[in-house]
Amino acid sequence: MTEKSIQDGIQDTLQSMTEFADADVVVNDWSILDRGSTAAPYVIIENSDSFTSTQGTMTGNVSYEIPVTLVEAFSALKGWKTTLDNFLTRRDAIITKYNAVGAARSANGIAAVDIHTIRTDGPPEPWYRGEVDPTMSNPTYYIQRFIFEVDEGWG
Repeated sequence: MTEKSIQDGIQDTLQSMTEFADADVVVNDWSILDRGSTAAPYVIIENSDSFTSTQGTMTGNVSYEIPVTLVEAFSALKGWKTTLDNFLTRRDAIITKYNAVGAARSANGIAAVDIHTIRTDGPPEPWYRGEVDPTMSNPTYYIQRFIFEVDEGWG
């Protein structure tokens, strides 16, 4: 098992959701934000910032903390309420998907993989493109980073 296969399993699960187009769920590709806010929402799955590898017996065990960032477009025409409501709807959909009975917590059915915890890595934040003065402009996106705590090979 590799971290890449777990990332791909998380990507497959999120792509199966009606809230996201397949092309809008990517691994390690922040250039997706260059598509512009009209194509959002996006989900960016990243390499783990933190992992632990142990081998107490003949089988290795690895725990990863895989970052997953939800990106919602800010709608200047519709305002903060619509943006925040859309963000909440998509965040709730991710949580519901992973809490449902099925293969989601195993990164789309990968044997010996358990996404035992999904937690936030800080509050949702407005994101501004380039050298924009936040006091003088609306944000481009509203984002929040989650950490998927994944155990592989435990048991």
